[in-house]
Amino acid sequence: MTAGVRSIGEVGSLLASDICGDPGLLSAMSAQERAAALVAGPVKAETVDLARLRGRISAEDVVSPTPLPPFDHSAMDGYAVASLDLDHVVRSRLAAGASGEPETLRPGDAARIFTGAPLPPGAVAVAMQERARREGDRIRLEFRPDHGANIRRRGEDVAAGDVIVPAGVRLDARHLAILASAGVEAVAVRRPVVVGLMSTGDELLRPGEPLRAGRIHDANRPMLAAILARPSHEVVDLGVAPDDRPTLTKLLLEAAERCDVIVTSGATSVGDEDHLAASVSAAGGRLDLARVALKPGKPVVVGHVGGAVLIGLPGNPFAALVAHMLIGRVALERLAGLTPRPLRPLPAIAAFGQRGPGSRTEFAPAALLGADSRGVLRVEKLGRGGSARLAPLIAADGLAVIPAGREEIRPGDPIGFLPFEAAMEL
Repeated sequence: MTAGVRSIGEVGSLLASDICGDPGLLSAMSAQERAAALVAGPVKAETVDLARLRGRISAEDVVSPTPLPPFDHSAMDGYAVASLDLDHVVRSRLAAGASGEPETLRPGDAARIFTGAPLPPGAVAVAMQERARREGDRIRLEFRPDHGANIRRRGEDVAAGDVIVPAGVRLDARHLAILASAGVEAVAVRRPVVVGLMSTGDELLRPGEPLRAGRIHDANRPMLAAILARPSHEVVDLGVAPDDRPTLTKLLLEAAERCDVIVTSGATSVGDEDHLAASVSAAGGRLDLARVALKPGKPVVVGHVGGAVLIGLPGNPFAALVAHMLIGRVALERLAGLTPRPLRPLPAIAAFGQRGPGSRTEFAPAALLGADSRGVLRVEKLGRGGSARLAPLIAADGLAVIPAGREEIRPGDPIGFLPFEAAMEL
């Protein structure tokens, strides 16, 4: 058995491992820790009303000002009874939302009651209407109900003062439902993180511009803008910066004035036309992270320019996607007020063979081929590799995660699989 992940059971912690055979590279785990540590803390909070909360990040624990349910009530249509006898006299009728105090029931009494109506004093159970036979003002039950049957008690779901929404969660329909039930009309949430997207390179054109010799259209900003399009972010298009150190320095300084984080793509390697590191230094900033054990996505940098966090991604689109997914996402989650979460690949087995990825964990577009007899996903790698290839992503169901340290991958070997829902989530 080769080094790295040895069994299906180990795959879930694949990205949390510190396996890296090259001392010149940071493991994915170490890179994530450094990226998170560079962020001093989340952005400030603001109070937002219920209608605008979806997708925002809670800034503090929200407690319920009232018990839920707020009063004892019937869980169904039927008869509230004051004793567990079979015969009762119907004294009143109770519907949800009716005003006034319900009449107290005495042994032998019953009240016609509907779902959600307040339970009358003296009631010990609610008998289902399907199990009661009524003649005039009298009912006879088919069987004796249990004490407390079909009654929703005050506070049985939530007590007054209970935390109903903790700090640091992305609010969705579930949270809005319980907040509304508790009568909460506004919540303190983190303000949107202002994310500036900048591509670098003289070869890049905006989509729609006519191609010219040696030029290509920029795919990275549209891709990253789509991933970041959430209520918890305000995405600013910073355009394309040329391969010119003074100009890039000026653009970074301007971006730092208006953004919480600057996400660049390209110019993160060490070529003559890769000016990001020098431009960050000239802008008075610093870089703290480079060369991560990812394939693709090795040249990733994280640092600061002014008060803004800088995340420098590789220029090739698939490499930029992988680097953002593993490294950039962590810094952005911390800025937004979330606890950074390690990605957890699903256990899978390879339906392909290849040479091992060496000292870097490899990510590749992959299709699901169903499951084996144990219910483990079978994954087929798509395309011939390459960090600039996008067509295989279109046909893929997600990303195969091939662990570092393996000499060879054979059909049936354990690997990981990241569905696109997880891979592109922020």
